[in-house]
Amino acid sequence: MSIFIQLFKSLYAPKEMALFRFQKIGKTILYIMLLCLLATVPKTILLGDFIHEGINLIDRSIEKDVPDFKIENGELHADISKPIIKDETDFIFVFDPNATDTKAYPNRDGIFILKNKMVSTAQQQTQSFPYSDLGNTTFEKKDAKEIVSFIDSISSVAIFLIGIFIYLFELFITFLGVSLLAFIGSAMSGVRKLSYKQVWTLTAYSFTIPTIFFMIMDLLKINVPFSLFIFIGVVLVVLYLTIKEVPRPKEKNSL
Repeated sequence: MSIFIQLFKSLYAPKEMALFRFQKIGKTILYIMLLCLLATVPKTILLGDFIHEGINLIDRSIEKDVPDFKIENGELHADISKPIIKDETDFIFVFDPNATDTKAYPNRDGIFILKNKMVSTAQQQTQSFPYSDLGNTTFEKKDAKEIVSFIDSISSVAIFLIGIFIYLFELFITFLGVSLLAFIGSAMSGVRKLSYKQVWTLTAYSFTIPTIFFMIMDLLKINVPFSLFIFIGVVLVVLYLTIKEVPRPKEKNSL
């Protein structure tokens, strides 16, 4: 049976999943690699869209809306009294030499050019880049345009490399998760006396439903609260149902 048929069976058939326990460990590893690929693709696509959208918005804003400015001695100087805001559906660009934080824009992904730092927010992860890190270097509008142009030229390669990193991280987390949850599965097996290798295999296939579910949620850009607990809970329920389909060993008749 191909791993693609196994993927389909793992969505609804615990009884057939129970038979997978006899297969070689190499095929199970290959299956985990497939699941991790499915989990990585939507994340990389969304990240790529976010990066391209952000670069295009910043490029347009700097070219048309942002006045001449200078970053000197750790502070941004520009002759404006009100912030320049370019707001699109999933991304916001703010140029405000009078603000020092992003409290006015809660829970927004984007780039914020503030008085003393630049702030980047993506998927609730925030990075700050203080201008003081530039030292005595003076930074102007033309320098910003050159940097944006350079980032745009390497963005595709950067997204590809980030996608590989995400995939490798997914592999590590999945192998670790399967190995840990398999110990719980061993306790579930009870009188069925499954080996750890067999439980490990069944645990790997129990990852299918939550992986596909969260892949769809990522594509739909839906944030699921308590996602880790939901993921683990679904895995354990599927694993329990699968182990139940394993026949009990026949008891030997005493003479």
